[in-house]
Amino acid sequence: MAAVANNSKFTIDIEVYSDTACPWCYIGKKSLDRAIKTFRARWQEQQQGDGQTDDVEFNVVWKPFLLFSKARVSGKLMSYQKGAPIISMFGLARAPAVFERLQTAGAAHGITFRWEGKTGNTLDSHKLIMLAAAQPDRTKQDATIDALYRGAFEEGQDPSDRGFLVHTALKLGLASREEEVLDWLDGEEAMRMVAESGSRPGEAEAAFEAARAAARGKPGVDHITAVPSYVVQGRFRVGGMQESEVFVGLFERVLRERERERGARGEGLVR
Repeated sequence: MAAVANNSKFTIDIEVYSDTACPWCYIGKKSLDRAIKTFRARWQEQQQGDGQTDDVEFNVVWKPFLLFSKARVSGKLMSYQKGAPIISMFGLARAPAVFERLQTAGAAHGITFRWEGKTGNTLDSHKLIMLAAAQPDRTKQDATIDALYRGAFEEGQDPSDRGFLVHTALKLGLASREEEVLDWLDGEEAMRMVAESGSRPGEAEAAFEAARAAARGKPGVDHITAVPSYVVQGRFRVGGMQESEVFVGLFERVLRERERERGARGEGLVR
């Protein structure tokens, strides 16, 4: 692993496009979390060995993607049994093998998938993630995403159900009263934030489409077509459910490129 100059700090920016109704996205988050932890441990070991005090920081920004944009919240219009989209996508003959692969991949990250219950339009869950991102405590967003995925795929919860979302928000301290959470979910600010951050919502609610139309032309809005997808440093794209070492290798590449750039500018480097 490359070492950089003394007393320097480097930020690795990661955009994560995902949906709270996507099991592959849940595994992908666990894999990314593990990769960041692994990379930091290797980095710190390298720094100690070289007598350096350089620091690396990860700036992870979560971007919404609506897989079930035609659905409304559960209990109103369309909703889905959690396993139904996989059966529809892969067919009755292939679906059991897909479920088995998901269980195996999930188990490697401590996930035990449960497929009972329904899911629907996850727009409100993405609004909740935006509320968490607006908190002064930067760990709130990560905790919220973990809670939403765990609830949806391990605890039988519906990520489109407002009761579940309100409970999650209050438990994590995103608001002090139920009314505050509901006001946020119904507010224009939450819709605007999701629309500007998201990618390819399809046929979501008319208000979401209007807000999204206003956001078109801004960087990062329309270039993602499947999830999970990751964009590192604004230019390296990783798609699908990847092993942690894939991310670690990419982080190391980012630092190597930074070292070459600093060398080209004549800045002192330590190997």
